[in-house]
Amino acid sequence: MRHVQGRACAPPIVEPTVKASFAATLATLLAALAITACATDPPAEPPQTLVGEIQIRGSDPFPTIMLETDEFDFWELRGMTIPQARKLAGKRVSARGRVLLAPGPDVWLPAFRVDEAPEPVSP
Repeated sequence: MRHVQGRACAPPIVEPTVKASFAATLATLLAALAITACATDPPAEPPQTLVGEIQIRGSDPFPTIMLETDEFDFWELRGMTIPQARKLAGKRVSARGRVLLAPGPDVWLPAFRVDEAPEPVSP
């Protein structure tokens, strides 16, 4: 409270239009920042190669194509068809692609997207 000639006065009132204008400007700025953050692509990881045995787990209509590595880790292979996987089931292959879901404490089954059909390799 301010005192003018011995009387208490209320602080100056800010016009509602100034508050609304400031809020609109702030909201626009935050929206622009959010759009910019979402629009930028994360850096692309280089392709990786996994080597292991192709397996088909589960049953129709939801089979899962998996790769068991030499270290006994399992990966879900995405980007492959069931007929492609059936031709390679039980064989040791080399799969080139990108990690979609990396192994970690909260990950039940890591996922790997193959760029092309895996190639058989010698044991």
